[in-house]
Amino acid sequence: MIDTAASLDASDFRILRELQRNGRLSNAELAQRVGLSPSTCLRRTRALEDAGVIAGYAAIIDGAMLGARITAYIMVNLDQRVETDARMFFDRVARDDRIVECVAITGSHDIMMRVQLPDIAALADLTMDTLLKLPSVRSLTSNIVVRAIKSPGTSPVHRP
Repeated sequence: MIDTAASLDASDFRILRELQRNGRLSNAELAQRVGLSPSTCLRRTRALEDAGVIAGYAAIIDGAMLGARITAYIMVNLDQRVETDARMFFDRVARDDRIVECVAITGSHDIMMRVQLPDIAALADLTMDTLLKLPSVRSLTSNIVVRAIKSPGTSPVHRP
């Protein structure tokens, strides 16, 4: 059982890096890539899963291949004085498939969302006809991605 990040060694980090690059590797292939025996590699991988270090496996979907030609980040300021309005905002965001990611942040905005949409009209619909009509939304700013430099799922795993 793994208790903390401090207990991870170089082999654990090699496993994490390889699985982040390709979560569909067989145990035999993974073991070969990280320089461990298959049984040791499987034991370590299962320990990383059991400890929650590996939270799950997922497919990385290319939104453009499904018609989402625009990725944008929407920065939102909320009026958080009425708890039911804020709850309504979070419930609405959770149900909207156009919103790929939503996080509460520090700084000049309260919320940052990553959205994937087919076109500018869809961005206008999401911002003006959906989000700005929610009572807790005080203001928002949208920023369209012109080029992805580094994307989720491709970040290397480094020892902390």
